[in-house]
Amino acid sequence: MAHPTTDLRFDPRLTTEIQAVLEKHGYRLPSGGDHIRELVMTRVNIALKNLVEVFEGRTW
Repeated sequence: MAHPTTDLRFDPRLTTEIQAVLEKHGYRLPSGGDHIRELVMTRVNIALKNLVEVFEGRTW
């Protein structure tokens, strides 16, 4: 199992695709400008890295 910092599957497109799925289901990014959006997406990226580790059973 690959480490998320070297895993080539984990690229910006994955975060973009997850964002699209969330928006499709009615979730929206908060308003407040680019700075707020960048902060939120950084947190989403961290959560997504955790999710893929859990999904692949790397967090026992």
